[in-house]
Amino acid sequence: MKVKKEDFGYNLDAIQDPEQKKFMESILGAMADIVNKATEGMLTQKDVDNQFDGINAKLKGYDAEKFDQLVKDNEQLREMLKKSMDVIEKAHKTPNGMEVVSKFDEMLNAMFDSEKFQDFVEGRTRKSGAFDGFSLKDIVSITANGADGANYTGDNLISQQDQRYFSKYNPAKLHMRDVVNVLQGDPQYPTYTFGQVASVDRNIRYVTENGELPESAFSLKEVTANTARIGTHLKVSRRMLKSRIFLRSWLLATLPDRIYLAEDWGMLFGDGTGENLLGVANQTGCVPVETIIGTAVVTLAAGSVESFTSYNSGADTILEFKAPQPDIMEGMKITLAATGVDAANTTYDVIKMNDRQILLKGLAYSSSLSKSNTTAVVRHGAYQSIALPNSADVINTIFAVMNYAQYSPSAIVLNPITVNAIMAEKDTTGRNLGLVVGNNGVKYIGGVPVIELNSIPVGKYLVGDFINAANLIDYTTLSVEFAEDVDTKLKNYVAVIAQEEVIFPVYMPWAFAYGSLADVKTAITKPA
Repeated sequence: MKVKKEDFGYNLDAIQDPEQKKFMESILGAMADIVNKATEGMLTQKDVDNQFDGINAKLKGYDAEKFDQLVKDNEQLREMLKKSMDVIEKAHKTPNGMEVVSKFDEMLNAMFDSEKFQDFVEGRTRKSGAFDGFSLKDIVSITANGADGANYTGDNLISQQDQRYFSKYNPAKLHMRDVVNVLQGDPQYPTYTFGQVASVDRNIRYVTENGELPESAFSLKEVTANTARIGTHLKVSRRMLKSRIFLRSWLLATLPDRIYLAEDWGMLFGDGTGENLLGVANQTGCVPVETIIGTAVVTLAAGSVESFTSYNSGADTILEFKAPQPDIMEGMKITLAATGVDAANTTYDVIKMNDRQILLKGLAYSSSLSKSNTTAVVRHGAYQSIALPNSADVINTIFAVMNYAQYSPSAIVLNPITVNAIMAEKDTTGRNLGLVVGNNGVKYIGGVPVIELNSIPVGKYLVGDFINAANLIDYTTLSVEFAEDVDTKLKNYVAVIAQEEVIFPVYMPWAFAYGSLADVKTAITKPA
C-alpha cells in the first residue's frame, strides 16, 4: 500500500492562508513520493538525502519558526528511511529479497531478545529448551561477507567487534532443495506413499464393427518414502554465546549450509539403506542416457515373434511380438537377423502401432519370413548418429532422449567446472563456439536452464523434470536448539543442536538420468 500525504497526520485545516496551505500540501505530497519510491527500491540513500535536504531547505526558507516541527519530523523520517535502505538494497541484490531478510531477522532476533535465552546465556536456568523452528531454505543464498553480513542495526555487545564472518569454507550458493519443489509436510503422516505403474500392455487396434476389441493391461505398485532425520551439534563457549553478532553470523553461514550439504548427498546418491534417503541416481528407472543409447533397448531371441503380416498391399510388413514391448518407442532402430529372407536382415526405423506391433516400412512382405527363427536388436535412434559431436551436441542429445519418456527436462545440473569447460570450447580456427548462452543471469544450453551445483562431480550430469517428477518434503522444518547438561556446565559451554526431518519422494524416476558426458559423446559419435 502506498503512503499518501494524509498519512503523515498533519491537519492543514487550521492554516488560514491559502498560499501557505497549498505550499504545505505540495510539501507533504513530495514527502509521500520520497517514502514510496524509497520503499520500492527506486531511490538510493544518497537520493533520499538529497531530496529531503531540498524539502527542508524550502521549509526553512519559507518560515523557519512556523515550520520548525515539520523540519524535525522530516529529519526523523529521513533517518528511518536511511535505516531501511540497507535492507531494501540487500533485498534487490539477493534472489529472495525482503522475505528472506525479515523472516530470518524476525525469528533469530526474537530468540536473542527473549528473556528465556538471556537467562540461558547468563546461566540462570538449567537449559533453554528450543525456540520455535523456522525454515532457513531461503537464507543460504545470503552470504556473511562484507556489507551482506552486516544486517544488524543494534549495539555491539563486544567493543571493536567486526560484523563479518570469515571462513575458508564458504557456504554453497545453491543446494538441491533450491532445484526441486519443496513442500511442507504433515506431522500426522511420517511416511509418504504414492502409486507407480509397474507394467503396461497398450494393445490398441482397429477392428470391424462387430469385431472383438483387444485386451490391454497394466499393473500398479505402491512406493513409500520414509522420513529421514538430518542434523548436527556444535559446542559453543558461553563467552561466544554472549556475542550476538558473531553467533548470528555463525548460525546463518554455517549450520544451514552443513545440513543442506548432507541433503544434497542424500538426494543425489543416497542408497536408501538404514536412515539414508534414496537418491535420484540410485532410483530404479533412472538410467544413464549413454546406457539408453549405447546398449540394446530390447534384445529379442528366436521365438519372440508372433507373426509377420502383409500391409499396404504387400509393400510393407507388420511385425507382431508375442509379449508386449512398451520400451520400444518411435524413433528407435530395429535390426533383424535370421529372418529367412536375406534382404530382410537389415536395420529399420521403428514405427510403433502399439506395444505389440511395429510397422517395418519398406520391407516387402514375403511368406518366407520366419517368425520362429527371427531375432532382433532394438537400439536408440541416437546411437552413432552425429559426426564429431561437441558438448552442445552431447547435451542436446540428452534432452532429446529424455523427451521420449513423456517428460521434458526442466533443467540440467552440472558442476561449475564442467560448465566452464563447455564455455571454453573453440572451433578449428580458435573461435569460441558460444555453446552456453546467458540471459538475465541464467545460463542456457539448447534452451534449457543450466544449474551449477558443486555436489555434481566434474564431467557428470543430472537431467530431469525437477518440477513434476520429485519433491522434497520438510516434515520437520530446520530448527536450532541450545542445550546443556552437567558436563557442559562444568566446562562452561553449551551445545547448539541443528536438525530437520525430510522426505524425498521421486514419483517418476524415468524422468531423470545421471551419467557421464564423455560416455554420451562416445555413444553418439558416428564412425569415421
